[in-house]
Amino acid sequence: MSLDVQSTAKGVRTLRKASANSSRLMLLFGALMVMLFPWVAPGSTAPQLGALLVAAAAAGVALFKPIATRDPGGLRRAEWAMIGLLLLTGLILTAAALARPFARLGSPLWLTVMAVYTILGLVGALMLVRRLPHTKWAFALFLLAHAAVTVAFLRSSPFAIDVEMFLRDGAGALLNGHNPYSMTFPNIYQSPATEQFYGPGVVVNGRVTYGFPYLPIALLVAIPGRLLGDVRYSQLIAMLVTALVLRRLATDRIGRAAAVLGVASPAAIPVLLGAWTEPTLVALLACLVLALERRRYTFVAVFLGLFMVSKQYVVVAIPLIWLIRAWLTRRVIVIGVGVAAAVTLPFFLVNPAAFWKAIVSFQLVQPFRADSVSLLVSSVNTFGWPPPWTYSLLPLVGGGLTALALALRAPRTPAAFAAGIGLTLLVTILLSKQAFMNYYFLVSGAFLIAAVAWPTQPERANPPP
Repeated sequence: MSLDVQSTAKGVRTLRKASANSSRLMLLFGALMVMLFPWVAPGSTAPQLGALLVAAAAAGVALFKPIATRDPGGLRRAEWAMIGLLLLTGLILTAAALARPFARLGSPLWLTVMAVYTILGLVGALMLVRRLPHTKWAFALFLLAHAAVTVAFLRSSPFAIDVEMFLRDGAGALLNGHNPYSMTFPNIYQSPATEQFYGPGVVVNGRVTYGFPYLPIALLVAIPGRLLGDVRYSQLIAMLVTALVLRRLATDRIGRAAAVLGVASPAAIPVLLGAWTEPTLVALLACLVLALERRRYTFVAVFLGLFMVSKQYVVVAIPLIWLIRAWLTRRVIVIGVGVAAAVTLPFFLVNPAAFWKAIVSFQLVQPFRADSVSLLVSSVNTFGWPPPWTYSLLPLVGGGLTALALALRAPRTPAAFAAGIGLTLLVTILLSKQAFMNYYFLVSGAFLIAAVAWPTQPERANPPP
């Protein structure tokens, strides 16, 4: 799908061509399936995998073979129904989680908190009372209320997980002038949990000996939260940024309503509670797509460079850069590579062996997790196949081939780039030996970004080249 460029007093901005097809509906549906899979028959892997496969199929249809419709009005109503379902589900589940520390489950106070939060979210999405004056402030008020309640929730909800410990101690070490990649961390688990979470040789004398296991972006993002008293605050900030960027990215009411899901998707609070870093990746991707749409080339370079070195598994998505090559001038490439190098190379050069051990070797020795929700794990649990030597190969091959197919066949637009990221990572995760809610959170976020950015503006006649 080509880009329609409109000159304005503020510069050149990208308008999106509209087409009477179901791509945005398919992406919203895919996002819904990924967001809700943990609640589909909890404890039963088959229905959860079914939901994820349906999401992959929906995204594939949106990108490879969009279904044409002769009834744009009916398609619009279906999109409204889908976004309404997404919002109600996300707001109710988020409210239920946030209300728990303050009121007994099922009590009148708990129900009141849930109702007030859900109504406030719907007002913020402008799905209620949108004709009243000053409703343009409703979204900002919802975000402020959400942030305040979530901070109170986190303060009363300590969570013993190694991710939080890695981020807290790693950021603390960096602030004190030490190299987080050459340090060791306390093992907070007891046997047999230690053997479940860590591979052989990782824990020695009660210490995790592989250094900080994430790329430097996660470390740098954790610092504001560490200074504020809880590294999870950094991920809350990332979610707020995502919501604000989605609002700016939207060109119609459906997109503006979807922005609420930046902070209130069904998995937002569990992911935030566990201090998982995927909200940072979603925020970077949203900022990148907005920069692409607005043709802010310097920001394109910065956010593309940061996103591509944000987490190890993003490497499989490199071929998708071909979809946005029209934006990649020589200056953009130089700045992007420079930004990626600036946040990564200093940590590598200080101690290359320690950096490689923490970033690469640690991932290779991670154990097979029988509790993962993936096709690989389900196949091994059921049939004892495939053999262990394939565990590292399958996700790279599957994700890489998906990215190549998308690079060749998908529309060359920012929205398709975001959707391609989601589909590529979904295939990668489904073929991985470890696959949990936080990984799929990034997939659902990418689908949501793509749906908000998908074409809505009518095509102008004779667009300029």
